[in-house]
Amino acid sequence: MLVILTNIPTPYRTAFFDAVAAASAREGQGFHVLYCAASEPGRHWPYRPEAMRHPHTLLRGIHPRLHGISAHVNPGVFAALRQLQPTTLLVAGAWNTPTMLLAGGAGIPCRRVFWSEGYADAVLNPSGLIAWARRHAYRSYDAFAVPNGRSAAWAELQAGEPKPTWALPNAIDTDFYRPAELAAKAAARRALGLPASGRVLVQVGALSERKGPLPLVRAFLGLPSGTRGEATLALVGTGPLEAELNALSAVSAGAVRLFGHRDPAGVREILHAADTFVLNTFLDPNPLSPIEAGACGLPLVLSARAGNVAELIGASGLGIAIADPADPTEALGVALGWSDAELATLGRKARAATESAFSVIAVAADLVRRTR
Repeated sequence: MLVILTNIPTPYRTAFFDAVAAASAREGQGFHVLYCAASEPGRHWPYRPEAMRHPHTLLRGIHPRLHGISAHVNPGVFAALRQLQPTTLLVAGAWNTPTMLLAGGAGIPCRRVFWSEGYADAVLNPSGLIAWARRHAYRSYDAFAVPNGRSAAWAELQAGEPKPTWALPNAIDTDFYRPAELAAKAAARRALGLPASGRVLVQVGALSERKGPLPLVRAFLGLPSGTRGEATLALVGTGPLEAELNALSAVSAGAVRLFGHRDPAGVREILHAADTFVLNTFLDPNPLSPIEAGACGLPLVLSARAGNVAELIGASGLGIAIADPADPTEALGVALGWSDAELATLGRKARAATESAFSVIAVAADLVRRTR
């Protein structure tokens, strides 16, 4: 029996858990997900249990906010684990979430695996009491599941010794996210009010300092007219910088467009309308949005601060890295200089790489094999 304990049912995770449930059924293995809460502040996805195709329990609890983080406390996790009797417990959430820590004291003799997306450059407290507590928590696990090489190195460093490490990248539905035909691309641009011609670059992410939209927009608008041409930069998301970005958009003569929050189908529509994907993040352990964009056949312009930049840009060559998200000018210039043939070649590589490494069906099957 594989049990996953996680914070909330996001669209990305629920799709993956649906695939794990199907793979578990094929292997004759039990599977169940325990959720700490239906949602969290700032997370806009509705809880729709009728659409979820995996067995799960929404634990009762309290959810205080501490320094902007939801500190879920679900005492019912003890009874749930004793009833389910997992042979493998995969904990997917912040290491210091109270419920994740409580689960270690349930007294169930099982293999405990921490799904860790952290890495050294993303740590807020590299030393002191919190760092000591983090190392203690990591060392209580038997193994780690990690999405990329940076996270693997970090988990081993925290554990203080080599432990089994599973590759578990964030996976996507590559049938849902797939390249658009030319007619569908033109239709998406019409529906979104984007120009029929000219390059369209898109960033999907919160409009917050962490995701770097302000330096991205300023660098884009500051490009020489011969470089930027008739290109458009589209931003998908909401957040505290929205008013400032709207002000820049208003004086950009249509070169910068804000599209607010979009559900997965809405994100896919904008990806279909675009030519290139950008993520100018300052801090992102394992962003999923560039993987979705790659599956849609878009070349990537990805910050070197993204945890999976080595896998997507360094190893796979799916685009170009932004050396410093404080000034992405150089990378934007390179991306806007790609010819149509270069865009097509990079797009085909991106699609092939995401199908091979990030397909939800393949990743789910591999996880089930590891936990048999």
